[in-house]
Amino acid sequence: MKASPSASAERLAAAGTVSPPYAEASPATPRGRLRVYLGATPGSGKTYAMLREGHDRRDLGQDVVIGFVESHGRPRTEAAIAGLEVVPRRSKSYRGRSCEEMDVDAVLARHPQVVLVDELAHTNLPGGRHTRRWQDVEELLGAGIDVITTVNVQAIEGVKDLAETITGVPVRETVPDRIVDAAEEIQFIDISPEALQKRMRHGNIYAPEKVDIALANFFRSGNLAALREIALRLLAQNMGRATGSVQGPPEDVLVLISGRPSSEALIRRGARMARRFGGFCTVLRVAGPSTDVSPEICARCRTVTEELQATWREVEATAPGPAVVAVARELGVEHVVVGEGGPSGLLGRFRKGLVDLLIEELPDVSVHIIAREDSRRRPHPPSGGGAPLSAAQGATPATSRPAGTLRVYVGYARGCGITTTMLEEARRRASRGTDVVVASVSTAGHAEAETSLRGLDVLGGADSPARRGQLDVEALLARHPAVACVDELAMLGTDGQPAAASLGRILEAGIHIVATLHLTDLASTRAALAGRLGTRPEGSPAITDDVLGMATEVELVDCTPSVLLERLRRGEIVPLDEVPAALAGDFRPELLAELRERLFRLIAEHTDRRLVAYMRERSIEVPWEARPRVMTCVPARAGMEWLIRRSAALGRAIDADTQVVTVCERPRTEAETQTLAAYAALAHELGAGFVTIYERDVAAALATYARRSLVTELIVTRGGASGLRRSTLRELIRELAEVDIHVLSSAEG
Repeated sequence: MKASPSASAERLAAAGTVSPPYAEASPATPRGRLRVYLGATPGSGKTYAMLREGHDRRDLGQDVVIGFVESHGRPRTEAAIAGLEVVPRRSKSYRGRSCEEMDVDAVLARHPQVVLVDELAHTNLPGGRHTRRWQDVEELLGAGIDVITTVNVQAIEGVKDLAETITGVPVRETVPDRIVDAAEEIQFIDISPEALQKRMRHGNIYAPEKVDIALANFFRSGNLAALREIALRLLAQNMGRATGSVQGPPEDVLVLISGRPSSEALIRRGARMARRFGGFCTVLRVAGPSTDVSPEICARCRTVTEELQATWREVEATAPGPAVVAVARELGVEHVVVGEGGPSGLLGRFRKGLVDLLIEELPDVSVHIIAREDSRRRPHPPSGGGAPLSAAQGATPATSRPAGTLRVYVGYARGCGITTTMLEEARRRASRGTDVVVASVSTAGHAEAETSLRGLDVLGGADSPARRGQLDVEALLARHPAVACVDELAMLGTDGQPAAASLGRILEAGIHIVATLHLTDLASTRAALAGRLGTRPEGSPAITDDVLGMATEVELVDCTPSVLLERLRRGEIVPLDEVPAALAGDFRPELLAELRERLFRLIAEHTDRRLVAYMRERSIEVPWEARPRVMTCVPARAGMEWLIRRSAALGRAIDADTQVVTVCERPRTEAETQTLAAYAALAHELGAGFVTIYERDVAAALATYARRSLVTELIVTRGGASGLRRSTLRELIRELAEVDIHVLSSAEG
């Protein structure tokens, strides 16, 4: 059924698209605008969301066509294609069968206002004008056509190696980071691992005969959670750069590669480091008389370097060490990234290697020894791959978990569309025969939410407290549905308490809950932004973050700040006479951007806690880099505050969990004890942990703690009065082959 204009506008706003009026670009801005639907995994709903936006834009008068969409036989996707104009595809015979591709010439000739192009990372058939679909999209944008497209996070070139290491599945089609960075808007389509697996079992993604195989392989709970966390943190970091939260002068990175298969991953790591530090990345290959590398690998490395917007450099030298030192000094880089840890075997413990040379010859440069790619890859458990993730930290243990489950939709500001999303899920569940009741809902002024509410059973009827957003716990327990929808967990119920306070009773009764929550209603958010958020209604306290610990599933509902502001000005969030105050208060653009970034990080944290529990249950000892975990070694000597501050700053730059560790080889003096106490206080002030280990063998103690804590990054200082002995550092490099080791420059101190 054709959507009404008001419903279309609501959905476009929730999707984060450009605001009405939807006119063609002016001659002054001929280039088309790129909008990307980003998902963590296949099946997240990117294509459906893109098609839905296409319908809404068409209903509002835009000229919209489908350039290429692959339905994969999914009924909902095929239904969404119907009604939209499809530009005929180009057919071509390939390996004995007929295949179809987007006909770029036909789209250019048709020249619509908007074209929908699925699967941005797709590789075109040989013989076309472009090798990759993102190149097709670039041409369409250059012709002044707006493009809406989809991509999965593992297809972004800069994080390809992380995805491959975690899933064990090669990623053969990628998109350069610069293409995604240049998008006008990126809309994240979130879905929890549990919800995606349910979607799989319902047959909404693959044919029934493929479901069990998929769930036991790529769609394992751990894979889905890790990819989701990578996507969330990538978006948060990109937003941090856009809003200027990444501070400090730019720091350039030099990456030394050998031209072997591991070189691609090393280039990506160096490029990610340069992006985090706001500097340039140069990839250096030293070719010598004894160099024996594959020309194909070298060619691929040059391609990856170009796609990551790094600079390629190649020099001839008999030994790599002096050449690297010379180039590092010439370029004035702050960081050198290498992938080898020096000579191996017994002699390697005593013979000076490349790392030793770099540390000695480049005292003002930080040297990063990156773990070998194969050391990070471990086979996944042979069974239980599709099992659900463990409860998040703070949740009820699985052995005593209530019969009911809690699913929470979170928005970073009012107007994101969490109520509509909750009600749409209620409608889907009810359509499958589930007994669903809306226990509380607030839809005043929200046309699409009102539309989604129609036909659903509201607790107590149209004139009940539930329709005013108040939860009546006793009435709900007496009604005892299978599923209850609870809108705005911070809203006071009929008992005068926030709805969140009653979740335990409802879950204990065996009722499943689908709820909504505003980020600004959490106590942690209000504390972090004290004085910057508006005052809460009298008698309405902020709710604790424990509510997220209780949740079985948490999903964010994304929306861009520009769309929220447009909705605000139209009077769809607050009455029109309150709009000026809102624009000067909680809807300040810079505050909305900060809240959105904070929500991405919050959901990533929730996912990470459950992922770690999943890994521990399955005895996965090698850390997955969905989230870095940093360990810093600090001696009991005065003047090491700089190292703690630098480590905390590095941890923030890569969105890592940071621990400061000191090893006691002997009883401490009173002065050393006081020094360490001051260091512990500083670490906690900066958001890092502080751990003391009592052990005579420093290298063994650090290696054991690093493995137990799933550490991915180890930060140390150079030898001498303030750092590790050379023998200790060598032993750590040898023992922790799965950990990146960062040797900070003496200039840091």
